[in-house]
Amino acid sequence: MLNLMRADMYRLVRSKGMLIALAIIIGLVALVVFVFRVAPASGIITDEDVFTPVAANEMTGAMGAQLAFGAMNNMGFLFLAGLHIIAISVFSSGAIKNEVTASISRAKFYITKWLMCCFVSIALMVVYLALFILFASFVDGFGYWGSGYMQEVLTTFGLQLTLAIGLTSVGVFLSFITRRGGATDGLYIAFLLAPSFILALLDMAFEWAMDLAMYDMGFLFGIFANYQAQPTADIVQGVAIAAGWTVVTVVAGILLFRRAEIK
Repeated sequence: MLNLMRADMYRLVRSKGMLIALAIIIGLVALVVFVFRVAPASGIITDEDVFTPVAANEMTGAMGAQLAFGAMNNMGFLFLAGLHIIAISVFSSGAIKNEVTASISRAKFYITKWLMCCFVSIALMVVYLALFILFASFVDGFGYWGSGYMQEVLTTFGLQLTLAIGLTSVGVFLSFITRRGGATDGLYIAFLLAPSFILALLDMAFEWAMDLAMYDMGFLFGIFANYQAQPTADIVQGVAIAAGWTVVTVVAGILLFRRAEIK
């Protein structure tokens, strides 16, 4: 497993895909902090939550953290960079025939790829949050982090990490099932966007439709961003849903991959 991880790290370091992802993050954060001062959110949102605003005449590092959390669901799309480099590339290049040998089981191979993809997703989120705080601190200082605010930031980030791992697990599952970049991209993006479109349509006819939004991980990013104002039951349910997607896709992915024919 360590040899596989080293090989994946080598791919990450040499990959242009990661540089492009980082460039997108830097550009997005710079525009939000220095120009727009509002962070656009995607997915299922209410009218008042289309943007996460801050005071127009002030921008501190503490406010930057709020902006980052309010739009963290957008990072789900950038997780595709890690999926391509680590999981999909071994199929598209044919390296899977050499990497899956008698020296390592398919289950270990899958887990290794999953761990590395999760590492990349978490690292991108850390960079995203750190840049928001750093760039915002350049404007009006670091801001006030006392009175438990630092703990709130860490708690929010921890909650959103469960969703990131869940999304990454779905992406790895799709990568190993389809073994094609285009198919994985299409299905993964549909997984991110389809719930909001479907629920928006259902909401026109059924009042209960939006109750199902709690099962959409993109929507849960916003719930966790303001976890202090949410019922404890909703937070517990959100974590359970993220954990459920993680466990189900990892177990199903391993079982299906063990039976798959490698060509």
